[in-house]
Amino acid sequence: MKPLNANSQSCDPISSNCVIWQGPDIECIKLCKGDTISDIVAKLATELCLVLDTLDVKKYDLSCFNITSCDPKDFHALIQFLIGRICQLEACNPDCVDPCITNGTTPTRSPILTASGCPDCTIAIAPCFYYVNEFGDTVTQMQLIDYVYAIGNKICLLAGQIDTINLTLQNFNIRITTLENTPPPVYELPTFIPVCVLPAVPTDIATILQALEAQFCALRAATGTPEEIYQAIAYQCSGLGTAAALGISGGNMASIPGWVNSPATAADTLTNIWLTICDLRSAVANIKLTCCPGGCDGIEIRLQLTLVDSTLTLFFTGTLPVGFQNCLPSGTVFTITDTSGGLVNVSVDLVSYMNVLTGYPINLTATPIDILNNLTVTGSPCFENIVTNVTCQSYLSEIYYNVPICPAFILTPSTTSIDYAASVPVGTADYTIEVWNSTSTLLVTSYTQTIVGPGTFLGSIGGLTSGTLYKVRLVITIDGVPTACPYQSLTTLGYPCEAPDTVVATIII
Repeated sequence: MKPLNANSQSCDPISSNCVIWQGPDIECIKLCKGDTISDIVAKLATELCLVLDTLDVKKYDLSCFNITSCDPKDFHALIQFLIGRICQLEACNPDCVDPCITNGTTPTRSPILTASGCPDCTIAIAPCFYYVNEFGDTVTQMQLIDYVYAIGNKICLLAGQIDTINLTLQNFNIRITTLENTPPPVYELPTFIPVCVLPAVPTDIATILQALEAQFCALRAATGTPEEIYQAIAYQCSGLGTAAALGISGGNMASIPGWVNSPATAADTLTNIWLTICDLRSAVANIKLTCCPGGCDGIEIRLQLTLVDSTLTLFFTGTLPVGFQNCLPSGTVFTITDTSGGLVNVSVDLVSYMNVLTGYPINLTATPIDILNNLTVTGSPCFENIVTNVTCQSYLSEIYYNVPICPAFILTPSTTSIDYAASVPVGTADYTIEVWNSTSTLLVTSYTQTIVGPGTFLGSIGGLTSGTLYKVRLVITIDGVPTACPYQSLTTLGYPCEAPDTVVATIII
């Protein structure tokens, strides 16, 4: 808050909010040590307003005195008037006179007793004099005499409080003047000797804070936010602590010294990660020492087949430990057979073709193998280790289940028949032409022919209706397994329109 005397050259601009009351607590106005001068002045002003309101003569109802003139103009006159009336009631000495009696004459505006018997009467009192009696009722009326005594006591109390307030204000004025004449303090940031964020020399705290904030941001960018770290902690394998350890005989992971059962921090998780890695290394080292030192258990070979056009490719994948070689220089003999009895043998150097992505291709074009049949490949790989004098032999077998490829099927419709033609590849198969109705729900007619390819499946199938929509397909059966090719839709031709033999015309006039 900017002080009101900020522009005065003779005053030092110090805000009253910066001045603190160091005196004792004053309970009657709820003033406490440590309050600012602004709060204290506000409290005193509030109390003063209450006092002034209490001292306002217009706030009091004097109608019961039937005053026709000489009414009190201020609080002092009101008190003097009440004292005079009390003196009259108490029959005091002649010196105690009504303030309206002057020069020993009868007052012209003396109170007149009413029929109700005042001043020995009950009157309504001001709200500030309300009180709760012993029965718990709020008293709002008093005897006039009691009311006057209560007013007098209240005035005495207020007068004492006003004296105290005046002394306090005088004290405040002295203190505020002293503070305003005192130059404001000059604040200097403290200095510290940083340990790691900056060189170890005395540095002000603002510079250290800036360096600390920059390094904290860099650290959080490298480690992630706390939320991200907690999420990473949650990724530990479920039940890892109760899982069997791999590098020790017996016991679970939780039995490893240092294991944290319920990791809650990044340090806990890092501890479990290192213990798990060490356990895995121990297990792998044990495997290398005890498993398959030059034995056949370390050999694993898998065979897979693909057929593209007339090329059959053999893929060999698996593990062949160092030191093993083919038993025969030519490699392993593999036999290829089809379901029609065709057979061919090939020799493959498995050591050279193990895990080769392109595999070992075999062209079956000039062989007795029918590529439209299912193909079976068998072999007995043999390997030997001349260092350990170990010979290992196994058996491989794989079947390629062939799916015939539908040839181009040419259809030519006439009025009551359909001509067909298809080129047949190498192999033996049954070829069937089927003619169905337009919704493919009823077989109209069919014809089957066995062909030893390569060759041509052609002919004509009749008995059809002219101008009708049909669906035609080719079905290829190899070794009793049929394969239906897609439907082709076509419509037989309609008969040409012929002129009628007789025409009768009638001329209408």
